[in-house]
Amino acid sequence: MQESGTIMEIKERTMVVEFERSSMCEKCGACERAQQAMLMEVERIGDASLGDRVQVELPERTVLRAALTAYGVPLVALLIGLVIGYFLPGWARLPGNPDLYAVALGALLAAGAFLTLHLTEHKRRQSGRYAPKVVQIERLCQTAQRENME
Repeated sequence: MQESGTIMEIKERTMVVEFERSSMCEKCGACERAQQAMLMEVERIGDASLGDRVQVELPERTVLRAALTAYGVPLVALLIGLVIGYFLPGWARLPGNPDLYAVALGALLAAGAFLTLHLTEHKRRQSGRYAPKVVQIERLCQTAQRENME
């Protein structure tokens, strides 16, 4: 997945790139409340300058891995909680409806998975595994020179 954006801010190790929402983003609908432009912080490379256009790439495999982590882990925790919670009253001879135990334990394990993902997000972000990479820089001055030639 490649997107093109404009460098809006340059920091010591990163730079903030502004992207227009693509048609792919519109289909997703995950951030439909967002404005037309989106900001993303990427690793700073070379001598990029404010206003330069950059191509940013996030491999499909990485997108799938991130989605599986974000949605799959809590879903699996929920299902495990539902199954264990349903059979728990019979195993432990607890009074009450097994369905209530299933819902409670499922919700508890799913919430625990979400909390764990939230608490470990900084570590995943620092690892760079899910980080988009700048693959091409189009200099602002090169664009202006090309326009003047035409």
